[in-house]
Parts: sequence; C-alpha cells; structure tokens
Amino acid sequence: MTFTPSSFSVFLEAQRADYRSSLPQRLDQIESLWRQALNGEAQALASLERCAHNLAGSGATFGFAALGDAARVLELAVGPLLGAAHALTPAAQAEVNRAVDALLLSLSGETGIQGV
Repeated sequence: MTFTPSSFSVFLEAQRADYRSSLPQRLDQIESLWRQALNGEAQALASLERCAHNLAGSGATFGFAALGDAARVLELAVGPLLGAAHALTPAAQAEVNRAVDALLLSLSGETGIQGV
C-alpha cells in the first residue's frame, strides 16, 4: 500500500481516532481487573499488568503521552505483586489505587472523556 504525504496524514489521524475511541473500554477493563484482583481472583493481577503494559506502549505511539506515562506507573506498581511471595498489602493496594486513579484522570485530561 502506497501513501501520499496527505493520505498518510489522514490515515494516521483515523488510526489515532480509533485508538482514542477504544480508551474508555480499555480503562473499564483495567478497573474491572483491579476489582477482580481485590476480590482475590488469581489471574487478575497478571492481566492488569499486561493491560497496563500494552496501554503504556501504545499511548505514546498514538499521541497520548500522559496516558502512556500513567499506564507505565500502574504497570510498575502491579509488577512486584505478581510474585508468589508478595501479598496485596494495604500499602500495595493504596499504591495501585493511586495509579489507577491517575490513569483515569490522565484519560480525562488528554481526551476530554469523562466518567470512564
């Protein structure tokens, strides 16, 4: 597929718009996984870490740098909890809660999307 400079810009903007429209669903998934983890579901933390990792990588790619940064903070907060020796202590819960809240706030700030 060959693009002219202007058609490539249109293509990129369409990709960015598609990505932007997927963000509320992605963040709903992150909130849901966090609730599942708090309820003791074994695989929820690993899925949460993977979702945060994917969002951290794709955020900057599609022009949502603050969202990507906030997702990276969440990924780094959850990562150490994946080992069998690490319990979901109150301090760890508070750290992940703050990271999830910051991620939601960054979405609102960068895109104008509220209440996800």
